[in-house]
Amino acid sequence: MSTQLAWSFLIVAVFIAFSAEGQDAGCAGCHGAQGEGNAQLGAPRIAGQPQPYLERQLAAYADGRRDNPVMGPIAKNLAPEKRSQIAAYFAGLSAPAAKAEPASSSPSPRGKTLATRGDEALKVQACENCHGPGGTGQSGLTPYLAGLHSKYLEAALNEWKGGQRNTDPSLHMTLIGKSLTDADIKALAAYYGSQPPPVNVAAAKPPAATGRDQPTRAGAGTTPAQGIGASGGEATTGGSQGPGGGGAASGAGASGSKSGATP
Repeated sequence: MSTQLAWSFLIVAVFIAFSAEGQDAGCAGCHGAQGEGNAQLGAPRIAGQPQPYLERQLAAYADGRRDNPVMGPIAKNLAPEKRSQIAAYFAGLSAPAAKAEPASSSPSPRGKTLATRGDEALKVQACENCHGPGGTGQSGLTPYLAGLHSKYLEAALNEWKGGQRNTDPSLHMTLIGKSLTDADIKALAAYYGSQPPPVNVAAAKPPAATGRDQPTRAGAGTTPAQGIGASGGEATTGGSQGPGGGGAASGAGASGSKSGATP
């Protein structure tokens, strides 16, 4: 039996026990007792990620828009109200930062440029336009990227690139993934993996309801992103451009990649 298959059976078995007992032990088996994540399993940090984002990812695993052999069966066995409870629980956690990544994963100037300014030639705007200054998330809706393990972020971007992840109706994240080279993906993942995770993300609240659903706008946070596109995703330089501004359904974050147990 392969190592990944063995892990899959173990995780599903733990999850079944978790469902029967109504405890978080099943999720903690991969994501950590405080939602701090597990780099070896490919399970991302989910502590403090926005509740709406976590709910969307669980729903996507359940209906197949996110393809993962471990998270798919788990999510399918969760009722919507249970997914909401789990999302609320992890959104309220505050986990300590992980140990610094090894020197081989140190960020390059290219990663920072893509994160903060984008690339005009590739028509890719800055990640910060949607994921906030320093990758700390936006408006309590868009996930933070800072502090997520680089291997997870790399796998997540490759899922967008390869079509295993289809949770952005605007297709911006799909276009971004396909536009980035393998070297760009590694550089960007290393950059965000080297940043400290945000503090008190759980305290961020979504915008007040307006009586009808509103799409999440790039640059909708209260603090303008460094570099381009500080207003509504209408970039002024760098990635003015095309792909970008994926909105709330985009990003890498809380539940899974094919390389490991879950974002």
